[in-house]
Amino acid sequence: MTPGSGPPPLPLLPMARLARPGSTTPETAPAAARPLRGLIATLDHLLDRAYGSRWNPAHQSGSLAIALMLVAIATGIYLTVFYRIGAPYESMQRIQAQAWGGRWLRALHRYASDLAVVFAALHAVRMMAEGRTWGPRVLAWVSGLCVAATMLIVGWTGYILVWDTHAQLLGAAGARLMDSMHLLATPIGRIFGGATSAPASFFFLNLFVHMALPLAMALLIWVHTLRLARSRWLPDRQLTLWATLGLAALAFAVPAPLGPGAEGLLLGDRTAYDLFYTAWIPLATRLPAGAAWAVSLGLALVPLSLPGWWRPARARQGEKSHHNPLACTGCGQCVIDCPFEAISMVADPAGHRPHPIAAVNAARCVSCGLCAGSCDQLAIGPPARDGHAQMLAVKQVSATADAAGIVLIHCGQDGVGETLAARLGSAGHRVTLLEVDCAGALHALAVSQLLRAYRGVFVLGCPARRCRSREGVPLALERLLQGREPELKQPLDATRVRFASGGRADLRALAAEFERFTADCGRRASTAGSFAGTSRGWRERGGAVALTVLALAGLAWASQLTAGTSPTTGAVRLAWRLAGQSWLDCRPLSAAEIARLPVHMRQTRDCRTVYLHYRLRAWTDGLLVLDRAVAPLGARGDRPLYVEQDLELSAGVHHVRVEFMPTEDPTHAGMTLVLEDSVAVSAGRARLVTYDGERGRLVAR
Repeated sequence: MTPGSGPPPLPLLPMARLARPGSTTPETAPAAARPLRGLIATLDHLLDRAYGSRWNPAHQSGSLAIALMLVAIATGIYLTVFYRIGAPYESMQRIQAQAWGGRWLRALHRYASDLAVVFAALHAVRMMAEGRTWGPRVLAWVSGLCVAATMLIVGWTGYILVWDTHAQLLGAAGARLMDSMHLLATPIGRIFGGATSAPASFFFLNLFVHMALPLAMALLIWVHTLRLARSRWLPDRQLTLWATLGLAALAFAVPAPLGPGAEGLLLGDRTAYDLFYTAWIPLATRLPAGAAWAVSLGLALVPLSLPGWWRPARARQGEKSHHNPLACTGCGQCVIDCPFEAISMVADPAGHRPHPIAAVNAARCVSCGLCAGSCDQLAIGPPARDGHAQMLAVKQVSATADAAGIVLIHCGQDGVGETLAARLGSAGHRVTLLEVDCAGALHALAVSQLLRAYRGVFVLGCPARRCRSREGVPLALERLLQGREPELKQPLDATRVRFASGGRADLRALAAEFERFTADCGRRASTAGSFAGTSRGWRERGGAVALTVLALAGLAWASQLTAGTSPTTGAVRLAWRLAGQSWLDCRPLSAAEIARLPVHMRQTRDCRTVYLHYRLRAWTDGLLVLDRAVAPLGARGDRPLYVEQDLELSAGVHHVRVEFMPTEDPTHAGMTLVLEDSVAVSAGRARLVTYDGERGRLVAR
């Protein structure tokens, strides 16, 4: 039929569904997910236009994150060979001096780690938008969050190993939060305050964690995909290759920076931050430690609790698949087709069948409906969307069929079919629109019945990598055109059936494919087959290159974003450790008290150990600026005393007096420390006042 000729087109049926009449389309996400769905749809459309739906990296974000982590591991192994825990910054300088083997691979290591975080975040947002966070998917969601947390820890320890100013600020921010919990007897922050140098054991611990946690990530990823049949950890090879080549070119053009060596006496927090790993440092250093912990706890608990409240209303949730054991022939095709391993073959509990029959595990069924299209006997599937429901819907639609028209069966997940049908209808095509929840749930028998009433059937599925049911597109293609079971008594006429998959960016190509199909429907065998996405022309390829360059430039910019402040004032830093002192507080025991004691424990005095508390006071230019108590650490107050305090001063020479003396010391077990001196203070730097153990007094350095 030529567009525009013949009788007027039939009205479209956008609400007709291949499901039980009266049933509603099941939802997986709450109404609050609509903005996220719109954001993801916009991103998909942009990337589809640039790269095509087949090579859209957003469709394979999870597997791309894994591939990029492998790139980071491979480059990290090389860097480890030249790293020395006894001289961390010096070894990084030597690595940076190697133009190819060092500087280039270090940049590739960093950019691959950054992009892995981007794709992991994109994967999580897509799962939220599509409602794949609750029910049987709780294990995958929680384990995925654990993978993301482990990825961040690996990144933080890697930045510490560089030991430049950025690493020092990262370590100081983390140590401040840890020390606020008082879990350790020795404050970690002393490593970053300039009073002591970081020991080699500190870098060994970070290097061990940095190298060991990727092994734990592999275990977590296995748990993450545990409930998936035929899980794929890696994306298409070509996509992995192009992503790696793009990052390699970026690493060559924009090397990763190496800041000045770590210096604890440097004030302020201005440095080049990595937006994907360390952008939280300026905020954490400005908040009180308790508030920073509250924010961190909230950021962790909200996504962890998501499965409990990020779900549609119960009435809108899809029904689990049901199975009719009386009709089951035990072929096991539904077990093979289920992508979530929710179906297994078991012995007939009633004993009526000598062969095993299928059984649905409701705890693992996600109501995708793919099993509805796999059974010869229509014995399995969600009750409102199984083979019987589809046949009933086909019967009602066929009652008003147009024998010269074409049926367009589309996946109802993204609405592309409705837009395509409207475009075809305006062009004069006689189109009847039917919606199925997933192309993979379409039963071949329903298509066979439609072919009796219509001239042809055009089946439109989502892009293969964007199918919410994971394997709906390849299953539909194989069942309709490639001989996969279920088998029909009379095979489908392949010249009257066309299968296509594509997104909103492929509408023009899909309309052209529909034109070709209607022109040759039923007349030539060459029309048999399938169509997947748009071929890429020079215009699209140029757009893909431009978008890739822009994205890589944004990645490089975000990974070295300069932020923070450099103060115009200086400081005097009071920082020292003093071993705890104690004295015995004894009193004589009365004869009655001695008599009550066991014979082997009798003594004439009762003594208790009292640990000294100190008072720290400081004057600058004759003004008292600090007066506080210093208590020994430990649950019993028996650990050493630590002083970490900054006295902010303007640049110039100041007269400083510091007193550190016990508050109660009747036996003179403690020591009195006094420093009075003129100290030159520079802007942006701290002068250190510490305890010299050899001379037994405070000194300014």
